[in-house]
Amino acid sequence: MEFIKRNRSLLAFAICLFAFRWSFADQYHVPTGSMEPTIHVGDRIVVNKAAYQLRLPFTTVSIATFSEPNRGDVVVFDNPVNGVCMVKRIVGLPGDTVAIKNGFVAINGAPLPGTFEGMERLAESQEESEIYYRERIGDTEVEIKRLPHRLNGAEFHLTIPAGHYFAMGDNRDNSADSRIWGLIRKQDLKGKAIGIFFNVKWASTLIPTIDWQRIGISLNDT
Repeated sequence: MEFIKRNRSLLAFAICLFAFRWSFADQYHVPTGSMEPTIHVGDRIVVNKAAYQLRLPFTTVSIATFSEPNRGDVVVFDNPVNGVCMVKRIVGLPGDTVAIKNGFVAINGAPLPGTFEGMERLAESQEESEIYYRERIGDTEVEIKRLPHRLNGAEFHLTIPAGHYFAMGDNRDNSADSRIWGLIRKQDLKGKAIGIFFNVKWASTLIPTIDWQRIGISLNDT
């Protein structure tokens, strides 16, 4: 009790800080390349945790809803299978019929704009290790990375139920996403990724490598 009395200001500050990070904003480390070229390995992304709803600090209880996720949003969420925190892009919304073949997406029977350019690039790729093309997902123009040598040929056709979302990585052939572990539940969404704070990688040395060009990149400009 004496410790609490002596340090109550510090403890109050710590509680407020953690409450803010729980309900309003936080940053997350990206360990994989599934969202390349939009998000790189080592990026620290800034997440608006109140973009869609406000949760009571230290709980999963929603006390206010502000908006619904949009097609094209980059979101952070808990994997519905193992609870691991992940970042992907929302492609399908509740009520959508999603069809996927060889990594190309059609929503309600209409291919995403840019699909045909991507198909042509993929058909002409031959021995290229990777190709890029632009695709419009909702109101967001996205650069998509494809790996012809390890094409993801999985096929899907499903209608998304209420309260669920279909998400994919921008690195279409190197992403564990809704094609593998299923749909995201609304309650598992932590928030919307809005920017990149910085990028740091740790090699075999004790000195980190900082990519100065990755500092302060907005994810709303893609």
